[in-house]
Amino acid sequence: MKIDFDTFKRSYLVVGLSEPDIKKVMDLATVGEVKNGHEIVKLGTREPDIYIILSGICKVVRKGGALLGTCGVGSVIGEVALLDDQPRSASVVAKGPVTYAYIDGRVLRKFMNQNREIGFVMLANLARLLAMRLRDASESIEDLRGQVSDLWLYKGEL
Repeated sequence: MKIDFDTFKRSYLVVGLSEPDIKKVMDLATVGEVKNGHEIVKLGTREPDIYIILSGICKVVRKGGALLGTCGVGSVIGEVALLDDQPRSASVVAKGPVTYAYIDGRVLRKFMNQNREIGFVMLANLARLLAMRLRDASESIEDLRGQVSDLWLYKGEL
């Protein structure tokens, strides 16, 4: 199966790249398909590979089954492991049939190193995404801070 260029270029990984440069990145990818309930990425595994959703929806799940969110067409899965080479922080599970573009992380890192201008744009895109997630997380923590009371503080008679 061939990757549709128009779908691939919707990924935030390649925003700001020229069409010829997007095609260079796309040439690194292979297509994969999974059925409903299949794990695309497994929590705790250690590989730097990334996946770009071409069709379908996935859910992102933490340990214990806590739902972190969903991702659809254009979303990149595995960007954190690509950057920090640490174990996966969540599982990604298909909600129905999903088609994705798979890029071996080691191959992508080498490509980005050899094509510094393209690599810089891609890293900047990932940095913006991670900064956005950090801002959202910080805001959520601040919201929670106002809701939590210290149960150990004495508040009246026994």
